[in-house]
Amino acid sequence: MSTKTDDRTAAGATPEQLGIGMRFSVHPHTDAFVEVIGGALADAAAAGRTEGLVLDTDEVSTYVGARTEPAEQRLVDYLTAVVAAAHRRSGGGHVVAHVLFSRGCPGEVACDLAVTGLPRPAPVQVEPTGIRAAAQWSLYPLLDGGTDAGDHMAHIEAAIRAATARGTASSPAHYATRLTGDVADVLATAVDAWAQVGAVVPHVVSHLTVSVGSPTAAGA
Repeated sequence: MSTKTDDRTAAGATPEQLGIGMRFSVHPHTDAFVEVIGGALADAAAAGRTEGLVLDTDEVSTYVGARTEPAEQRLVDYLTAVVAAAHRRSGGGHVVAHVLFSRGCPGEVACDLAVTGLPRPAPVQVEPTGIRAAAQWSLYPLLDGGTDAGDHMAHIEAAIRAATARGTASSPAHYATRLTGDVADVLATAVDAWAQVGAVVPHVVSHLTVSVGSPTAAGA
């Protein structure tokens, strides 16, 4: 890890300097998965959800980097649009998305955590989709030794309390917390928690597995 200091001062690190982005993959449970995935990505682009984002898709996942403010809003708007479009294009079928959010790794390869101007973004606002989702959500404040940010579990527990008060955290699960609600609310819950912890911890990662249209939910 580099220990250099630069111009990322109390004025606040920019999204590009801080390294704010995500990787995600979408898995529609349909034989027409190619058309559904491609169509969902095209729908999100046509709706203007790619503005201010850098995208790179390979055979495993799509990288989405947010280079300008409001970084968190841009990410959640894009992801919500893709998941909702995939569900609709599959005729309301079962779609699963795996999502990894990361902040605090500029360059996304070597981390320089000498940041003194961590931004404190406002909560995101996402239009409801009318699509119910369930997710298994984990949050990882990556606290190095000597930090003043405190015990990592305190940040995780505070995030879970906030999600419970919001009405999206429904129950604990092994290694995760279960979130339920409109897909927009579920994703916004995870993004807000990740961003708020990132206001005091330089490097924070969050992981979700999101499910919409599950036959298990229909049976229950």
